[in-house]
Amino acid sequence: MKPRYGTLIPGFLLCVMTLSGQDTWYGSMSGMHLMYNPAWTGAAGAPVLNISAYSFLPGNGFALQSVYASCDGYLPGLHGGAGFWISDDMLGDVMNDLRAGASYAYHFRAGKDLYINAGLTASLVNRGIRTGSIILPEDIDPFGGVTGGSSGYSSPANYNRFDLGTGMAFSSGQWYGGLSVMHLTQPSLSDDQQEHNRLKRLYTLNAGTSFTPGGSQVTLKPSAAFLAQGDDLTFYLGTELLYKGLMSGLSIWHASNGFTAAETSLGWDADPVKFILSYSYVLSGGDASFKGTAIVKAGLQFSFNNVEKRRVVHIIKLPVL
Repeated sequence: MKPRYGTLIPGFLLCVMTLSGQDTWYGSMSGMHLMYNPAWTGAAGAPVLNISAYSFLPGNGFALQSVYASCDGYLPGLHGGAGFWISDDMLGDVMNDLRAGASYAYHFRAGKDLYINAGLTASLVNRGIRTGSIILPEDIDPFGGVTGGSSGYSSPANYNRFDLGTGMAFSSGQWYGGLSVMHLTQPSLSDDQQEHNRLKRLYTLNAGTSFTPGGSQVTLKPSAAFLAQGDDLTFYLGTELLYKGLMSGLSIWHASNGFTAAETSLGWDADPVKFILSYSYVLSGGDASFKGTAIVKAGLQFSFNNVEKRRVVHIIKLPVL
């Protein structure tokens, strides 16, 4: 087999990710709310299609990439929202995590100006490992370099697991908030069923609002999020500014391992399509030596039909950038 020098470091990262059982952090939840909390399903009223692509630490040449897509909308006959989502995290030539799920959220009015959504998602997780692309220490000759793929790595190449998640969301006026618990089944991503190989439960709390200061044509959409998975904590704080068709955003996020980054975003609302580009820069790498660009994101959002003509209980304006 042709040796792949570029998979040595991603191979090491694979071991770390496998042992820790953590989800990928994409720099924000914008455009991906369906995957983090099923209660947001149909929150926009009109059907919405989100497509996004991510590149992680692009300056280091690790080929760490992800793609995501989701589609959801409010269905009066179901008294709530229904949708589906799919994501694929690609770790160079070594591994990819493919996940796909379907979500439903029941929407109801709990008070004069209080609305509550309760959601559930069911998904399948597929972890694919290209065992021939993994390079272990015994595959390295100090004089001859990499001598071939790892013959000592004998684990199965694919794992398929079933998963569940649930969440609640509320809204009052322009304010909203949500709480979810994902990976209720804590699926094991290996064949040995050991605890350290299980995908730990992910707890997510997020909130935000939308307002127009001084009756101007500018709209501000500040938001915050907190995610906890095992011993790993992630904090996010950001805001979006909308002026006519122009969208811009600024945020900062911090992981408990010391990794901190700032993100700037730009977008254009060419109704019914929104174009999105985001760039995260590493401020502090914690124990890692990674510097420079953290995450680059490019995305599209398509909105279908006129939400004003649909029988929607309440519309929630979630962050887009």
